[in-house]
Formats: sequence, structure tokens, C-alpha cells
Amino acid sequence: MMDRIKLEEVREDEIPQLYDMQIQSFMPLYEKYHDEGSPAMETMERVRSRFMQESRKYYFIVKDGARVGAVNIGRKASDPEESCLYISPVFILPKYQNQGIGYVTIQKAFAMHPDVNVWKLDTILQEAGNCHLYEKCGFVRVGEEHVINENMTLVEYEIRK
Repeated sequence: MMDRIKLEEVREDEIPQLYDMQIQSFMPLYEKYHDEGSPAMETMERVRSRFMQESRKYYFIVKDGARVGAVNIGRKASDPEESCLYISPVFILPKYQNQGIGYVTIQKAFAMHPDVNVWKLDTILQEAGNCHLYEKCGFVRVGEEHVINENMTLVEYEIRK
């Protein structure tokens, strides 16, 4: 599976496709949790703003030549740890989910940045599949839970290498 999946850097003219894929991927979660901060509710301008940050990069997740999702990897100016990267967001189109693509994507991200000591991400506590994926990749829960609404709680994960 590793050799069937590639991460290809998104070009600025591809932001509309990236945006459409993000909406498609996160809309089922938005419909389930009604979280107004959901990536499904972000504007294209917000995605473009994240794209333009020098400390962050978007990559299409490509499986067998098809774009099946995307991942954004980068630093947060607010994080004092210099060798820390965030994965946010990462998403797979619904028809490609639960095929091991997320796991391979994270392994490829790690391989692209071998000098990074700390990786961080957030996910929805109630999404057991997401939590399982990140734990399978070696992430552990840290920090406090952030209640978004009565149905949804965000939790933080990190891995130290």
C-alpha cells in the first residue's frame, strides 16, 4: 500500500479542488455534530489563507493516480517547540475512507520530516475510528478535552520521536 500512495504538493491554482474535497470530506461530520468550527464550514478564503502561510504546506493524497484526500502539515507560530509539526486538517473523501490511506499518509508525512521530534493533531473524541488511527500511528492523548457542544468533544494527540 505504501507505494500506491503519494503526497503531492498542492499548487495555488488547485485550491478550488482542495476546497471542494475538504467540504465533501467533512460534511458528514458537520451533519452529525453541527460544529460551526468544522472544516466543512470554512470559506475558500480561509483555506487559501492557510495555504499561503510559509510555515504550512498542503498535499493531495494520491492513491493509484486518483486524488483521494489532502493533508496540511506545518508549524503554528504560537507553538514554542521549534521541531514540532501539526497535521491539520487531514481528510479522505468518504468513498476512500477505511482503506488504510490515512495510516499511510501519516507515515509518509513522518518520512518527509525525519528531523521533527513532535507531531500534534486534534480529533473528535466521539469518532472512535479516528482515535484508533492516530493511536495506531503512535500518537497518545495529551492535554484537556475541549467540549464543542453536547455531542462533540475535541481531544489533542501528539507523538514524540
